[in-house]
Amino acid sequence: MIGAGPIGAYFAARLAEAGIDVTLHGRGPVLRHVAAHGLRLARQDGGQARTIPLPCMLSPPPEAGWEMVIFAVKAQDLPAAARQFARHVRDAVIVLPQNGLPWWQFLGTGAPPLRLHAVDPDGDAERALPLERIAGCTVTKGLSFGPDATLVEAVVASDLFALGDVVAGSGAADRPAHLLAGCGLPVRLAADIRLEKWRKLLINAAFNPLGAISHLGFGQVLDDAPGTWLAGQLMEEALRVARACGLAEPIDTEAAFARARGSRRHKTSMLQDVEAGRRLELDPILGALLELAAHHGLEVPTLRAIYACLRLIDLGLVEGPIQRRPASA
Repeated sequence: MIGAGPIGAYFAARLAEAGIDVTLHGRGPVLRHVAAHGLRLARQDGGQARTIPLPCMLSPPPEAGWEMVIFAVKAQDLPAAARQFARHVRDAVIVLPQNGLPWWQFLGTGAPPLRLHAVDPDGDAERALPLERIAGCTVTKGLSFGPDATLVEAVVASDLFALGDVVAGSGAADRPAHLLAGCGLPVRLAADIRLEKWRKLLINAAFNPLGAISHLGFGQVLDDAPGTWLAGQLMEEALRVARACGLAEPIDTEAAFARARGSRRHKTSMLQDVEAGRRLELDPILGALLELAAHHGLEVPTLRAIYACLRLIDLGLVEGPIQRRPASA
């Protein structure tokens, strides 16, 4: 498991709890805490928390012998991670659960390839990760670390882990879907993982930016009429881009809003990044949509304006706050 954020830690903990031999690799104080004390997993609605021992490695693990490698890193960090761990995946199934549109969305389908430079600008992920061994994955699950390194999960009826072959018929998703279902997770083996990626992106595009800007929970942004209008505009423009890219299946936007209202105080991953001072998943979620809108000649003014606002927030995370000059004597 490469990446010790909420998704990587959750996958690793649930697999280890089911008796699967798993190693969690990452960096930072949370991983050091988990290595020393195990992962404490709690439910947002209360109940008994439990601690799950997890083998952890701060340095890169050995290259050979991995049956499966899950890259649970942020989408903007995937190209570098793919380059670093290219030798680890030579004989492994690869699972990619990133938010946003993936670099492989328009590759390996038999149609003319379209490469998303917003997601894999130099082609590092494409060179390192063979399409036929990739299981695409979408995670619809509220997860966040508390201040004491407890991983808190929101458990709702719409929780879902969808997995599917990036190359149709490759069977890459079969084994990870079987393992995760065996852990008791709500898993669906998707016939079209690209459709699942569009469905998740439409939610991400509407709610992740608004949470990052407002510091409000997933559904709290809908408590105010302008927030509801803005979420609707973002989703509508994102859907127009998806339709231009060939998405024909019906999309239930009301169900997406209902899910948000059902998880009112859940912090989106983008808000968690703002609060932790981490770079945002901006280009995989919004930048890819803008790239595709330009490719198809579409005007998406709301997406463009919100992207610009988030670019400034992202810049502030890098540059830090303005320092006040000391008062002159």
